[in-house]
Amino acid sequence: MAIVVVNPNPVFDRTIAVERLIPGTVMRTLEVEVTAGGKGVNVARALRALQVPVTLIAPVGRDDGQRYQRLLSEEGADVEAFEVSGFVRIASIYRESASHRVTVVNDAGHRLPEAEWDAFVEFATDRVQSDDLVLVMGSLPAGLPDDAAARLVRACHARGARVILDTAPTWLASAMSAHPDLVAPNIHEAHAAWTSADTSVFDDSTLDDASTRAEAMELADRCAEKTTHMACVTAGSAGVAFSNGDERGWIDAPSVDVVSAVGAGDSFVAGLAARWHHDLESGRDVDWVAAVGFGVACASASCEVVRAGGVERSRALHIAAEMGVAEVEAVGAR
Repeated sequence: MAIVVVNPNPVFDRTIAVERLIPGTVMRTLEVEVTAGGKGVNVARALRALQVPVTLIAPVGRDDGQRYQRLLSEEGADVEAFEVSGFVRIASIYRESASHRVTVVNDAGHRLPEAEWDAFVEFATDRVQSDDLVLVMGSLPAGLPDDAAARLVRACHARGARVILDTAPTWLASAMSAHPDLVAPNIHEAHAAWTSADTSVFDDSTLDDASTRAEAMELADRCAEKTTHMACVTAGSAGVAFSNGDERGWIDAPSVDVVSAVGAGDSFVAGLAARWHHDLESGRDVDWVAAVGFGVACASASCEVVRAGGVERSRALHIAAEMGVAEVEAVGAR
């Protein structure tokens, strides 16, 4: 019973520190850090920080795949890479020292032929065992049909695995028909999946806590009804709504000193998956309130550091304890 993270669309995260980002000007950087990225990479990074073993599977473009895999190896990641055509895309993450504002620009990346995607799905699912918890995290490569994520979910289910899905709206709407065991979009992604709204810009500054809570709860109910399983809708600093038909609720996000919220949603999934996996290994029913609560604690802890998925286990456990989340010390304990 293992945790496997599938990262369908790898990216180099280029984190660029500037004093302030001023459009239309020429600027010099204060510092630049390049790391291997993607939602799945962030989730796997957070799980390792929580001392939970995890295998990462990704299709990596052959043009610069060796560099990408080297960066992952230097972090201590357990990676199963599948070589595909093209290159690894780049995300430019601008951090402003004057205001701590963060702006992220994601490249679309190489258009992957459908036949290569199908070959990757076979590669990934060959490495999945019955009762594994498979986390399918992030967007898919450009050029793939709307049902590409659904194919991956069904293939994992055919192996007897449980699936957590967090993907872009284009693929989320179709993939819910494959009944993933849990979906975890943010409020913008969930809204776009239901309305076919524009997905080129997601701006958390537009969120008002009071109205956001009601909208997130409604979207969680709708997603749960569509998948017939659990749905969580993250809503930035407001908190998280969750619903599975029988249980539904809202958990407020605790107040922390935010350094960067990039990847907070990924850390949420990591914490939730860690608690879910712990309950399964313990032979008991999943305590969904505790699982979602621990996810919120991990998301909050990750906001206190620059690197996406850079959770400090002791800090996450401390926040969870302050929130009253039950039995958190045992998660990831060896």
